Amino acid sequence: MTAQAHALRMTMRRLALVAMAFFAACAPIDDEGNIDTDIQGLTGAARRPRLQRIRDVAAAAGLTNGVLLAGIAQVETGLSHCWSEATWACRGPNSTSCGGGPVIAGASDGPCSAQQGGLGMFQFDGGNFTQTLARDGRDILTLDGNIRHAVDFVVNIVNQEVDGVDNRAEALAWMNGMTVARTDARFTRWVAILACRYNGACGSASQAARYRDATLSVQSEVGAAFWRICAPSTEVCNGRDDDCDGRVDDGISAVSCGVGACRRTVSCTGGRMATCTAGRPGAEACNGVDDDCDGRVDDGIAAVSCGVGACRRTVSCTGGRMAACVPAAARAEACGNGADDDCDGMIDEGCVADAGAPLRDAGAMVGDAGAPADAVGPRDGGVAGDYAGASDDGGASEDAGESDDAGASDDVGAEGEDAAVTDEDGGEPTIDESLVDVAPTEVTTCDVGAAGSRGGTRGSIVAALVLGAVATQRSRRRRR
Repeated sequence: MTAQAHALRMTMRRLALVAMAFFAACAPIDDEGNIDTDIQGLTGAARRPRLQRIRDVAAAAGLTNGVLLAGIAQVETGLSHCWSEATWACRGPNSTSCGGGPVIAGASDGPCSAQQGGLGMFQFDGGNFTQTLARDGRDILTLDGNIRHAVDFVVNIVNQEVDGVDNRAEALAWMNGMTVARTDARFTRWVAILACRYNGACGSASQAARYRDATLSVQSEVGAAFWRICAPSTEVCNGRDDDCDGRVDDGISAVSCGVGACRRTVSCTGGRMATCTAGRPGAEACNGVDDDCDGRVDDGIAAVSCGVGACRRTVSCTGGRMAACVPAAARAEACGNGADDDCDGMIDEGCVADAGAPLRDAGAMVGDAGAPADAVGPRDGGVAGDYAGASDDGGASEDAGESDDAGASDDVGAEGEDAAVTDEDGGEPTIDESLVDVAPTEVTTCDVGAAGSRGGTRGSIVAALVLGAVATQRSRRRRR
């Protein structure tokens, strides 16, 4: 071989080495600064274990929809974490996850010597390597630490970008409740957020489409069932399947407040428990309901009464109903019981007039026992005169007048004080009938009437005794 030929061959070899070094140091970057994941990254059997690790570590951090992270990793590094898995990239700091070798470092931010690229599978970039580790810690150099920090990062951007999401739990619930499908509105919102906040290409439809297609690809690569992972916990109202039974927010007890008619109940809807506000109290009514919301049913309902006297009846609210009030039937008025038996509002009415009836009957007996009243003497109810009559044979005077033998009083009728004389043969007192010369029909209101008439009750008793004595005396005379 000539010297010229040898020199040319050496020159070609040097050019080839330079070219190899160039391509080994620079990653295949597309027009928007992304790694061309169609031709680079993990391949074959190495991909499934990496996807499984993303799924499990994300689930432990609360993100059960781990395919969302896998889509990001596919776009950023093709699922690579170590430089040994993507030797076209720059070398980052060493990691135990890489056998002590370097993690992958981004190659789109300048020459590798500047150490300005993102670190690990999710390409965390705080400036240069030193600044990134100062911000995020060396945990991002491990595979699991890189995945955990990726969860924290997407939780933060969802909190900032999604209305109604204000904390970590709500951000996780929003992502876990997402359906990975082209037609799902939440998924469409998600990839637009990634294009802006993860890649810096706000409003870029093509960058959003890149995240969308990568996520759909890794989902179909291992099947949708692969991504259904759940760490069972107590179900709470958060839009997630916490207890891993395939149902979201199931078995969440409703919340109630207030009592009676004011009681209200709210339930978990859309991952949120509505605020429970009690109703307003109303007036209590007899309806079996606690209308005034004091914890008591039909309290303070006044009883209803109807009728008067012995007919009066009262009903109350029982079992939520007020019974019909029906007065009792009236009966004949009974005297002396202090009750309004006939229910006309008056007690023992008519009983005063009836009290005189026995006295009228007693007067009738006088007429039966002796001579007619016309034969007795003047009908003045008093004394007939100074001398009502004299007896020829010295016997008792029928007219209660003067007696020759008995020594009757000289003034028998004048003052009406000594109406009785001693009978000549027996010494029995006799009654001057002229003092009680009253027809049976006249022993009524004037002499023996009700209280308030002349004489009153005492007069009635005296008159009855006098009439009885007259009848007894006449009866004895007949027997003689």
